Amino acid sequence: MLFDSSSVFSETVKLPLYGNGGFVSLVDLNPLFPELKFSFKESTLVSHIQSPQGKISFRIGSSFYTLDNKINKIPKPPLIKNGDLYFPIDIVEAVFLNLLSYDMRYKFIEKELLIDIPKEPTPKRNINVKAIIIDAGHGGKDPGTSDSDGNFEKNVSLAVARYLYLYLRKYYPEIRLLMTRKTDHFVELEDRSKLANTILKDTRDSIFISLHCNASLNEKADGFEIYYLSQNPSTEQARETALLENKFIAPHVHKTVAAIQSQMLSSVTQRRSKKLAESIESDYDKGMDTLITSRGVKKADFSVLRGSLMPAVLIEMGYLTSPGESKILQDKSYQKKIARSIIKGIHKYASSKD
Repeated sequence: MLFDSSSVFSETVKLPLYGNGGFVSLVDLNPLFPELKFSFKESTLVSHIQSPQGKISFRIGSSFYTLDNKINKIPKPPLIKNGDLYFPIDIVEAVFLNLLSYDMRYKFIEKELLIDIPKEPTPKRNINVKAIIIDAGHGGKDPGTSDSDGNFEKNVSLAVARYLYLYLRKYYPEIRLLMTRKTDHFVELEDRSKLANTILKDTRDSIFISLHCNASLNEKADGFEIYYLSQNPSTEQARETALLENKFIAPHVHKTVAAIQSQMLSSVTQRRSKKLAESIESDYDKGMDTLITSRGVKKADFSVLRGSLMPAVLIEMGYLTSPGESKILQDKSYQKKIARSIIKGIHKYASSKD
């Protein structure tokens, strides 16, 4: 057992989800978080959620919200019914990640939101990286996607993973490194995250990097994407990408209460995962110049990220189904450039504040 959450978190609170599991009521949410200040102007239909950590603003019926003046798009707009505000789960998750100063655990399940609020607030601290888990996607009987010439994703992801390992060992010898696979063999998605979590016995300052290539029926689709975990994907395309990467999940499914609670998301881990994704996206974009352009930071429910108890990202390095990007992704010089760009992003993340 890696940690005993019972001494840290209070009893689990259950809130109902409305509208087929897509919304949380302000009436239900407000009493749990007295530090949050909610305001609503009926004449403009604009609402604000504010704390010392930041501010989220949105308009009823609009599929956009702002977080500290940055615009974010969401699938479902906030609603008002019988005088009560209903927040889509995207906004609720944004509140948990950005407006609360302490770590809390949460999970959206069927028609309920489960929340564990800590008995004592956890103070913020500087971000450190003492261990990095490098996950080369797919392998063995699972080739991943391929280009028209039969070049497999599993080989590209392993090649970049090896360069990432070698460069990190050279420039940051003090950091502990672990690869989920070093050769062309199959590793269950569940076993990858289990292997990563073994490092937590020695240090909590760990991150998980999973390397993949994207695919599309449209050969013109191109660009790279950085994902962090979320139960509510950014877009339908993000949902489809997660389904594609999750296809080799082991058949057994745990449905016990203990299993559900063990899968609850940590707001601090999620916030740091997002920060790690943004840091890598920025330097990947600079490193590849215009050769592989950014499609942005996105969120989706990837199995390999779901099981990792640390900040974790999944990098879709480019489209193997794009003839131009396929050549770049298989070129050793560009594989090295990708690895160096990822390292610069990790360095930026490790130099930031929580």
